[in-house]
Amino acid sequence: MLRLRPIQAHWFETYVPREQTLLATELLASSGAVQLELDPRVPERVDTRKLHDAIQGYRALAEAHREDLPNSQAQPTALVGSPTLLARTALHQLQAWAKRVDYLHQHQEQAQAELDYLRLLDEGLATLHAAGIDLEGLTHHSHFLCKCLFACPQDDADSDSDSDSDSETETETETETDSDTETHSDGKPALQALVHRVAHGPRHDFALLLGKPEDADIVRRMVLEQGCEPLGMPSWLSADRGQQRRDIDSLRREKQARLEAIEAELARLRADPKIAAAHANLETLAWYLEHAAHQLGAHDLCHITGWTVAPEPGQLQQRLWDADIRAIMRFPEPPPSVKSPVMTLNTWWAQPFQPLLLMWGTPGQAEVDPSGVLALIVPLLFGYMFPDVGHGLMLVAFALFFWWRWPAIRFLLPCGLSAMLFGLLFGDLFGFDTLIPALWLKPLEAPMIVLGVPLLFGVLLLLLGLVFAGLEAQWRGTLQQWLEVDAAVLVLYLLLLLTPFVHEILWLVPLALLHYFVGSAMQARAQRLAVLGAALGEALGRLLLSLFELALNTLSFLRVGAFALAHAALSHAIMTLADTDSVQHPLGWLLILVLGNLFAVVLEGLIVFVQTTRLVLFEFFIRFLHADGRIYQPVHQPPTTQ
Repeated sequence: MLRLRPIQAHWFETYVPREQTLLATELLASSGAVQLELDPRVPERVDTRKLHDAIQGYRALAEAHREDLPNSQAQPTALVGSPTLLARTALHQLQAWAKRVDYLHQHQEQAQAELDYLRLLDEGLATLHAAGIDLEGLTHHSHFLCKCLFACPQDDADSDSDSDSDSETETETETETDSDTETHSDGKPALQALVHRVAHGPRHDFALLLGKPEDADIVRRMVLEQGCEPLGMPSWLSADRGQQRRDIDSLRREKQARLEAIEAELARLRADPKIAAAHANLETLAWYLEHAAHQLGAHDLCHITGWTVAPEPGQLQQRLWDADIRAIMRFPEPPPSVKSPVMTLNTWWAQPFQPLLLMWGTPGQAEVDPSGVLALIVPLLFGYMFPDVGHGLMLVAFALFFWWRWPAIRFLLPCGLSAMLFGLLFGDLFGFDTLIPALWLKPLEAPMIVLGVPLLFGVLLLLLGLVFAGLEAQWRGTLQQWLEVDAAVLVLYLLLLLTPFVHEILWLVPLALLHYFVGSAMQARAQRLAVLGAALGEALGRLLLSLFELALNTLSFLRVGAFALAHAALSHAIMTLADTDSVQHPLGWLLILVLGNLFAVVLEGLIVFVQTTRLVLFEFFIRFLHADGRIYQPVHQPPTTQ
């Protein structure tokens, strides 16, 4: 529905018990029709320092446990009570939950490490048994030998065991290690001298190292640097291979069951409804801290104030009553020092053109909201200056494809459709003026008509702006003053435009001038001006200035037709360039057409948008729009209710 006057927000106030403040604020915000604003007559504010500290603690915890924390989109509990106490209670729940999660993660890592060790031990025992290496001597403690077993990745272990690959039956006597060997830069000679046996497993190579007790640190350092890890033999290990496998399998089942129990408990904690509610509560409290806490007065009864555009203000009070908040909502006169916000037309077809209005400003409560009119004016001006079915189709496709990424380009959709419409009227498709018949005319064949139509459109648009100014005068209660002077300017403008075509109405011009000067004299007398002649001279100057501005504004619309002709000329130039004798190959002809049309779409699209914006702002808006209002900005809804 087209609405010319912006919706004026009404001031509301209500007093609710402090323990119900958060719930009441959330309910009002979820209506989408409330802008919270502190009453300037209330000097005190809510102390939010402790609440801020609790929210900061929550943010740190949520960041550290974002993988495990339940979804915050759950429905929060009824937040009745002190916001700070509610935040601390929810945070305490999350902290206790986080400690349990951290504990389980530690034991999960430990159980997984033990499982990995048992798998490696099983592989090592099987490999050593197959290689015939005696494990009994390895497990017995000796004061004379450093006996170590290492599991190495096969790619790394191969290079260390090359010297032993010729024979795997070396003697088990202690290897003498010269002390100078340890000074080698890479340590490999010292290490290779200690290697007693190497057994190759399916995934690892198991190296048995024997050396003096003082060689233990060298062995560990040198081998660990090569990606190996020590494989200790547990004290419970039996000498019988069959018993070894049974013992290891039993332990693996036990560790696997423990790991699965831990993962099951973690899954339950990740889906805990109480923790999800606490998470949602803290998200709502964070929203409250950001958007609402600073707008509320600090008393035993919380004084919530602001603006609303609800069609039935009683609906807001009913929302509170439905939540068992027995608060009375009042709609008194707003504070005298605060300007009422207004909401402009917000329908789906007017929204794409609101940024154009906001370039000029927000209309006041007694001004016309041109949002709905722009949805008609802008596409008509744009399409007339950019008349091409193919180019319009490209704009429509671009808008549809990138709408989700850049919502601000939605205006290209109606503008592209308008360009396609005028392309049909002018018979233009990607510069080809013979592919489709012109439903109206060819621009280059009738340039005067192409220039004259937008001139007439501009006259009608300027007259509409002057009428809007009169409508605003009626809303402000100054219609009589407008009729005395400004209405005479409108009549004079219309008469001067019609006189060249209808000479008989020329005699009405003196009557319109008389109307203007009599009205100016009446206003001068009402203002008690001392010198009537000076007032009339000032009125004459204002009249000449107004008529001169109207004439210039009218002529500005000639550019609309001029750009339509320029588009046709540019299309003709592209086609002429493509059809020249120098372009012999079809690919060259196609390349010129594609690049030429892309150039035309980008360049003309940008220029036409700038010209459309200029005509709307400086020829139309200047007639009536003073933009002395402020836009209505409803408070954002809590994330759990959006």
